[in-house]
Amino acid sequence: MRGAPLIRVLLALVVTGSGAAVTSGCGVGYTLVKSEAKLDRLSIPMTKGQVVEAIGRPDRVLRDDGRMLVWEYSMTARKQWLYELGYCPLSIWVGGCLFYPFTNIISEHQREYPQHIVLVNDELCAWGPPAAILQRRRACATVGVPTARPGGAGRPEPTVSGNGPIDRETIDRYRTMAVMLFEDAAGAQGSGSRVAGIVTTLMLDLDVHMVERAKLDEVLKEQVIQLQHADDANVLRVGKLVGAQAIIVGDVQQWERREQERTHAVSLSLRIIDVETGVLLFSGEGHLIDPTTDDPESSARTIVHRILARFGSQTGLLGSGRIGVNWELVEDHGARFYQVRELRSGLPAEQAGLRVGDKVVACNGRSLAGIKSERDAKRLCQVEAGQTLRLTVRRGDETMELAVTAEKRPGL
Repeated sequence: MRGAPLIRVLLALVVTGSGAAVTSGCGVGYTLVKSEAKLDRLSIPMTKGQVVEAIGRPDRVLRDDGRMLVWEYSMTARKQWLYELGYCPLSIWVGGCLFYPFTNIISEHQREYPQHIVLVNDELCAWGPPAAILQRRRACATVGVPTARPGGAGRPEPTVSGNGPIDRETIDRYRTMAVMLFEDAAGAQGSGSRVAGIVTTLMLDLDVHMVERAKLDEVLKEQVIQLQHADDANVLRVGKLVGAQAIIVGDVQQWERREQERTHAVSLSLRIIDVETGVLLFSGEGHLIDPTTDDPESSARTIVHRILARFGSQTGLLGSGRIGVNWELVEDHGARFYQVRELRSGLPAEQAGLRVGDKVVACNGRSLAGIKSERDAKRLCQVEAGQTLRLTVRRGDETMELAVTAEKRPGL
């Protein structure tokens, strides 16, 4: 009987050890789920939907200009699970998978790495580590631009208009906006929802805080209001309830493929309204007939992009010029700077010598170090068409000045 307590202790240790071993496997399982081996499922041709089905949704959208999409996924190396498995004994002693990040810290070993997926007109074009596919991405920039159309022209530009009383002085009153579902085009169910999603994404690019769809749905359900066909009074009431200062409403008038003519056509309009006063702040509309039978969504994205370019220029959220750079505001040791993530081939920033990985610490001699918000940083580094933007750039231990002359932004 004296051995009974000892047996119970030994059994407890076995059970505890087994539990820790199981939980320590979380790190191994995590690396298998996030492994870059998933990229082996990709092949050309694949649509955007097929890519999502194969490897899941991206962690970040780095670019969406109406034609090219660049998605970023954080993934582990193919044999990362072996490294994690090697730390199992240590992980068991320090508490299983709850402390798995600790094993990475003490080894100074990075767990995940970025992988980029490039789609053009919602078709897969390239994938892999950012540096490894840089040249392929540049090639993708020219893929899908028709060159055999009448007159040798490229993809046609939409006819758009946009105007309203909102301007640089008043835009700061509208930090948060909400997008209602747009009204569907006749015979094109779901077209309004797709356009509303495009508007939300592009407004986020302008650094406008957007109310999440789940929060909108919850309020609409409580108020027994339909997203579509709601009258203005109900729409404004919903805007107030979700904490928005302005709401965006609109409709899709045309969303059709013309198989016999081998074309498709899209027409849409949107309005931005002050929820307190009901005053119309901005109104835009656009139309595009494209001589292809592709999905009209790419044309809708182009139209919305052009309309919101006018809105951004009018409100000072965008300059009328572009230099072709995708950068991210980063903070390091209390100081902020723009980290260059991507350059568009053939555009002014690349031509001036800017490189991916450069740190832009000042624009026109004004430092970004103490900037307080993304919007302030964008305004500091805005440039108008034809003007020159002077960038102070750190590249490794070297600091240099680059002069970039902006070209006119499409749609303006």
